[in-house]
Amino acid sequence: MFHRSIIALTFIGLSGCSSTPDLSLDQTQIDIVTQATESLLFDASSPLLTKAMFEQVGLSLASVENVQQADKLLYYLRAFSYFGPVDTLDSDSINTLTFGLSQLTAKPFFSLSARLQEHFAVTLYRYYSDNDRAKHLATLTPQLESQLNSLASSDTSTANDYGLWETLRAYGMLFNSARKDTDGELNKQIIALDLAKPLLNFAESPNSIREANDWPKANAYWALGLYRLTLPASENDEPTVAKSYIDTAVADIARTDIAARGDNAKDTYTLGFHVNAFAGKKSCEQNNDVCRIPALTDILPINHPCSDSLFILAQDLNEDELALSCSKLTSQEASFHQILETGNQATPNDFNTALRVVAFKNWSQYNAYGQLLFDISTDNGGMYIEGTPSKPGNQATFFAYRQFWIQPEFAIWNLNHEYVHYLDGHFAKYGGFGHFPSKMVWWSEGLAEYISKGDSNPSTLKVIKRDIDKAPSLKEIFATEYKDGQDRTYKWSYMAVRFLAEHHHSDFVQLSKYLKTDYFEGYELLLADLTQHQQPFSDWLNTQVEQFDDAEEAKPTLHKQNRYSYREYLKPTHLTLDEKHLHY
Repeated sequence: MFHRSIIALTFIGLSGCSSTPDLSLDQTQIDIVTQATESLLFDASSPLLTKAMFEQVGLSLASVENVQQADKLLYYLRAFSYFGPVDTLDSDSINTLTFGLSQLTAKPFFSLSARLQEHFAVTLYRYYSDNDRAKHLATLTPQLESQLNSLASSDTSTANDYGLWETLRAYGMLFNSARKDTDGELNKQIIALDLAKPLLNFAESPNSIREANDWPKANAYWALGLYRLTLPASENDEPTVAKSYIDTAVADIARTDIAARGDNAKDTYTLGFHVNAFAGKKSCEQNNDVCRIPALTDILPINHPCSDSLFILAQDLNEDELALSCSKLTSQEASFHQILETGNQATPNDFNTALRVVAFKNWSQYNAYGQLLFDISTDNGGMYIEGTPSKPGNQATFFAYRQFWIQPEFAIWNLNHEYVHYLDGHFAKYGGFGHFPSKMVWWSEGLAEYISKGDSNPSTLKVIKRDIDKAPSLKEIFATEYKDGQDRTYKWSYMAVRFLAEHHHSDFVQLSKYLKTDYFEGYELLLADLTQHQQPFSDWLNTQVEQFDDAEEAKPTLHKQNRYSYREYLKPTHLTLDEKHLHY
């Protein structure tokens, strides 16, 4: 048991970490945490979720004496990562946590508990997936490798499977964060620690398949695919020696598996490593001894016409969802033609006759089959591909997926916005994407936002109200590029389009006519002329801000996992996210 007195612990020098100040352990506070219910821990209003209590829990891990208490303390850390004031944690807070974890993992009972190892893995990826905390990985990741090996060789049980699953996820989550900043400290640490090695050893071993179920191998492939993305790229875009080594090692593991399990092993490699290394369709075709592309109709069995100019290929939409999606799109089309006065006449030399909407079940399916079936980049939130409209038989396509995070409600993510891009390209702008040299971002994205949302756009008005004192001018908005950020690209562009459409409608229509007839000089000259309305635009913005009521009940902050960080098809079906295994 804990000592009931106040304990003072001093610790320094955690693998390059700076000295940590003395901190006294208040056992009374710790007792409150260990006796709390799960519902109290996972509650944004809980009085236990404070920086001070976080540090107490981190420190208490060093002296905890049994599995039950350690279980509750580590579960508190999971709850804090979602509902606690994580922004208040400083280097001392994380040093304290690192000390507590390193002491806990050295205790004999820790290595015997799959539950505690599950918690350790979750704590690692919830708190150490950034550049500022990456220095602690040298202290903590040896434990991750140790438990990967021990859990992989353990008897199959629900507890052991949870532990193994979260251990594999910890590698993948760390890599997924690191790959987004290839010059960052997290990325450097991961490469320096050679964190791919334990995963390769695991994937190669018989233990990567448990009772004829290959979810452990699939998760190891996924993590290795993300590890490959952390590796520096070459200047000529050819695979580096390091990347080629990973590719070859994983492919060799897959070939051995395929010799034993056939196409099932091919699919495990394809959906695990190949698509999560973003290797694409061509590479799969070239490496068809390990990679397999399914038939399009096997993945997208639903072909539903909305009209002569619109049809939907879908994975899992039911009749009501298809009807609703069609209704949203066709009603929006009428609004587009009315606002831009197109006369329903397409641009010259545009042979697109019908938009194809490809609707996947979720992002994971889009990530996999967008690459394998359509050879598109899927490291994004969906996309519209216009193709070459002057080419006979060209097929414009919007790739999308169900908003799986709002279920049981239904919507297709960005459906209406992206449909406007098709209408814009077919009825307003001459040529394909990139035909005009500049000043098109505000038009394309602002128009798509305006037609799809109309005057009801509270998320944009919140940003406009917040940033009204640094509002870009009309001239600056017209010159917007995608590198200028999402607020400028979508929200300020929306305001400019709405202002012109509502207050200078004839000029707004004239802009579209210049684009339709490929008269870019006229478009540019008219844009320059429209900047004379800067003062009315500023006044109008102020009026919108004054009239917008953003007063609403404050919602508790929930620090969710990135909804695109994990692939739903990798999750073992027998492991549920119940009260003892919560994730958000």
